[in-house]
Amino acid sequence: MHAIQIDGKPIDFASRGLFIDFDGTLCDSLGALRSAYYAFLRGFGVAGSEAEFEEMKGPPLPVIAATLAVRHGLPGSHAALTAHYLEMARAAHAAAGPADGAGEVLHAAMQRGWRRAVVTSSPRVSVEAWLAREGLADLVDFIVGGDDVLHGKPDPEPYRHALSLSGCDPLASLAIEDAPLGAEAALGAGLPTRLIGTAAPPEIAANPLFAGFLPRFSALALIL
Repeated sequence: MHAIQIDGKPIDFASRGLFIDFDGTLCDSLGALRSAYYAFLRGFGVAGSEAEFEEMKGPPLPVIAATLAVRHGLPGSHAALTAHYLEMARAAHAAAGPADGAGEVLHAAMQRGWRRAVVTSSPRVSVEAWLAREGLADLVDFIVGGDDVLHGKPDPEPYRHALSLSGCDPLASLAIEDAPLGAEAALGAGLPTRLIGTAAPPEIAANPLFAGFLPRFSALALIL
């Protein structure tokens, strides 16, 4: 009964979902993850760079570890390097708190009938532990972790999987990301997407589903 037509397409606003990225979006973890990245490379005598860290925002952690191993010729098996990087990332999550206004946004979404999902490249178990620790677990309906899909961001598969699990109408829904690679994944799944920040690559800004920028995560409470 809530379905309407927009540009000839039926939009069912009774079946809308809020799909939220984790690192740097719901979880204020970028500072800790940045430190983990530099420390990981420093352990092999390699100097990291801010440009490379920014490039690594989005893909699943095993992909990041494998990329760093090949690019810098790190010794050891990919399995061992990945396990080491994952352990450092878990420690980073353990030290990170929620983004400003995280609880308020999730409460507002719940009260206004949005289904709430976390769609992340981080392992599901890390996200579950963090949500429970921060008292936010009951405000999230489901999680799609990097280990739940074959292809991580920027591939659209994580968001397509989230849409399949939720049964939400993509055009009535909204994705929130803090990195262009994540926004690329959400847009590729047909989701209107907002990006935290003030700039985006031209191909993202020109996408008709790009819904604009957020100065900070807490501003989402007013938009909902």
